[in-house]
Amino acid sequence: MKIVDVTEFWSERGGGVRAYLTQLLREGALRGHRVAVIAPGARDEEQALEGGRVVRLRGPAMPYDPSYHALWNPSAVRRAVERERPDVLEASSPYMAALVATRDRSKALRSLVIHSDFIDTYARPVLSRVLGARAADVALSPPWAALRALTARFDVTVCSGRWLTDKLVAHGCHRVACVPFGIRHEDFSPDLRDLALRDELLGAQRGRPDAALVAVVGRLAVEKRAALVFKALAEVQRRRPVAVVVLGDGPERARLEALAKSLGLYVNFRGFVADRRAYATALASADALVHGCACETFGFSVAEALASGVPVVVPDAGGAGELADADASERYPPAATPVEVSVATLRLLGRPREALCAAALRAASRVRPAHAHFDALFALYASRLQEKAR
Repeated sequence: MKIVDVTEFWSERGGGVRAYLTQLLREGALRGHRVAVIAPGARDEEQALEGGRVVRLRGPAMPYDPSYHALWNPSAVRRAVERERPDVLEASSPYMAALVATRDRSKALRSLVIHSDFIDTYARPVLSRVLGARAADVALSPPWAALRALTARFDVTVCSGRWLTDKLVAHGCHRVACVPFGIRHEDFSPDLRDLALRDELLGAQRGRPDAALVAVVGRLAVEKRAALVFKALAEVQRRRPVAVVVLGDGPERARLEALAKSLGLYVNFRGFVADRRAYATALASADALVHGCACETFGFSVAEALASGVPVVVPDAGGAGELADADASERYPPAATPVEVSVATLRLLGRPREALCAAALRAASRVRPAHAHFDALFALYASRLQEKAR
């Protein structure tokens, strides 16, 4: 089949949506499907990638993060879709991509792929601070009504986790299918733990028997709440020596660097590590991963840490909370203070490492492999295409 995905989130330096769509290109090609991604960029261009194609449409840089560009010209997007003649037309966002998909006049199967819980991730925190939690629920009724109406215009709405599927169903969204994401298990292992690298990343804390190396992984944006994690780890540092390795980059990096300096927290910013082996080695060399995002759609970094034998500290919400179990993690409330996150982190660091590593691997074994997600996704599309034809 021919699958075309229209996305608004394709960063020049990485990110979760780009990583997922790169897998879609590769896994589709391996199964004989033709896959193309239409994404905004600095200029109009086309490139081959992982057996598929990426079609870039010129758009202005986004103010918050200039590594992203705006999908701002619906006519250009529509013409690009018409040229591709897809059997399946995916929209990877509920904004311009979804608008173009709903106006597509072909007989393509329309799929809305939910990559973020954008209502609770972005709108709820602001409204809760201004109005209070109960009034925020009322104020969020129109966005949920809009999403319900949008899903009614798609043949299927794809979610990556049970928690988000249940939420969308509870809000009356249409034709919701849970197709859990997966990871490349073969890329991650506790055997990759490198004690020399760990010593390097510990910096001035190296050689101290109670020193802990904590990993913070992902895009450095406000919704990921890395600032909360940094403040929590500064509290941890009052009790035991700690160093932080950040595997990721983003618009908040400069502010986070300044925050770490003001807190007296040693943080090694590695940026996005393109080499998967180097990334997996750095991750396996950490003693724990502390995660801040309470609305993670799936939680790739959490799953990859568990597959590396690394225990996690996560909010008791979203995809991150769904992945981790009590034996391999400590949890904190979604609206926790830095002190509450630090208490959870200290509990985890005080538990026996060998038992935590074994529990992490057991938790990771319950995460499906990446290829199984795409097997299920393509089977879903084939089934819905048959239904549509009938």
